[in-house]
Amino acid sequence: MLARRFYSCSVAVNCGCLKVFVYVFMMWHCGTTYFTAGSFDKLRSAYVKCIKVFLGYTQFYSVAAMLTELNLQKFDSLIDKCRNDFQRQIYGCDNDIVQHFVRPM
Repeated sequence: MLARRFYSCSVAVNCGCLKVFVYVFMMWHCGTTYFTAGSFDKLRSAYVKCIKVFLGYTQFYSVAAMLTELNLQKFDSLIDKCRNDFQRQIYGCDNDIVQHFVRPM
């Protein structure tokens, strides 16, 4: 859906849109969900496939070259960043209910 909607936009706009969409999805799901190794691999391949489809790369284009050209993060570093950001937001929250679940008495 996003690829058809943003087809005529520049690469910079498409990269920005993809970063926002992926970051929000990863931040909330990877911070609150525990993945098995198989589902983690499927998520990694979906991340690469979305980038290729959304930005018009061929199926056989190198992932490392593509991420370097677009200045995007690798999947593993993105997951680590999202988990750290989520934990920082949860532990920094002043809400009493959230603090009850984060820091049990």
